[in-house]
Amino acid sequence: MKVIVFALNGCPTGWLGVYGNDWVGTPHLDRLASEAVTFDRHISDRPEPTAARRAWLGGTLPFGSRLREGTKTLLVRANHPDTDAPDWFYACWGEVFDARPQAEDASPLEHLLRAFPDILDRLADASDFILWIETDRLIPPWDVQQDVFEAYLEDELAPAPEEESAEPTKNGESGGDLEEAVDGEDEEPEPTTADPFPNEEPVTPFADPPTGPFDRADPDAWDWLHKTFASVVTKLDAELGGLFDYLRELGLDQSAAWLVTSDYGYPLGEHGQIGIHRPWLHEELVHLPLFLRLPGAEHAGRRVSGFTQPPDVFPTLLALFGITPPSDATGFNLLPLARGEAPSAREFASTTLELGDAAEIAIRTHDSALLVPTRVPEGDPPREPLLYEKPDDRCEVNNVRRGNIDRVDELEAKLRAEVEKREE
Repeated sequence: MKVIVFALNGCPTGWLGVYGNDWVGTPHLDRLASEAVTFDRHISDRPEPTAARRAWLGGTLPFGSRLREGTKTLLVRANHPDTDAPDWFYACWGEVFDARPQAEDASPLEHLLRAFPDILDRLADASDFILWIETDRLIPPWDVQQDVFEAYLEDELAPAPEEESAEPTKNGESGGDLEEAVDGEDEEPEPTTADPFPNEEPVTPFADPPTGPFDRADPDAWDWLHKTFASVVTKLDAELGGLFDYLRELGLDQSAAWLVTSDYGYPLGEHGQIGIHRPWLHEELVHLPLFLRLPGAEHAGRRVSGFTQPPDVFPTLLALFGITPPSDATGFNLLPLARGEAPSAREFASTTLELGDAAEIAIRTHDSALLVPTRVPEGDPPREPLLYEKPDDRCEVNNVRRGNIDRVDELEAKLRAEVEKREE
């Protein structure tokens, strides 16, 4: 078996077309999802990078030691050093390949695009391998392509797929008409009318928003922030499109399973904060993408509505290689769900997060989401438990706790029992 994992760190589901976004251009990820099984309720158990990596690999033991002898394991670091994982994570892999962003490159993923043919050459003779690619492209400070940003400012559609994909080739160069989109060297179009504001300064992206409080009531700041992020998401999608196309050229769409996920969703002011300033376990932070493209696009288009969580990735990866997960694995093999052979083993999904002297726990069921602060920092305003109706209140804006105290008590009791069980 061959497995390729794309860890798009910081990626919230709400910015992808496959999860219902209708204004941000993500044609390549949407196409991949159409060929895959999409897990609609993939909820983080602990939305922070180190916890996600531990969950994905089933702990800190070398991942290769859990696979068959001779299976190659290769991790590609396409992230900046300041978002590196702990040392134990890199020790889990047979080989670590650095495709880090280079200062002279036009895009943070240009090094990965350039090196991708060489990376796959290293695996060419392996009958079984797992290739894991991590990128922090969606974590600020962002590299923003100005023309894509301006298209969003003008409320134009994102560039079409054929104009915005970048294909690696055997000589490591970007190919076709898509080179300019990746390199950021598009030629200026011929003007058709006189510019009515010839001396007007162009609007620059909000490329490095500070982590911390955000005034949701400021529409200009909201628009600036979100159109900047939309530009980054669209550019990432284009760059991934080049990798996907190259994998298809090599036939790895037929012989390999592909998995796309994220460690947490980067908050963008939806509930008054940018980044993880407080452990507020709202939708944008905890609802993560997860889609699994099986070899040959088996079960393409299936959607799984049951709850899944990051610890499920580990037993699923083992199952793809025909290996029974260890008895102490905390997650569930998702292949039966992907094939429509079984329902989800989870009745609900629980989440916990501690951040400094603040902490919160949350539970999500098919009809409710309850967020319960367990520690509020001194000097912060009080934060009471929050109850939202699901799936109607997708963005979690209408707290209905006051009229549903019995429901709150029931959910909180279930949540605290689950948290205690997890901590045993």
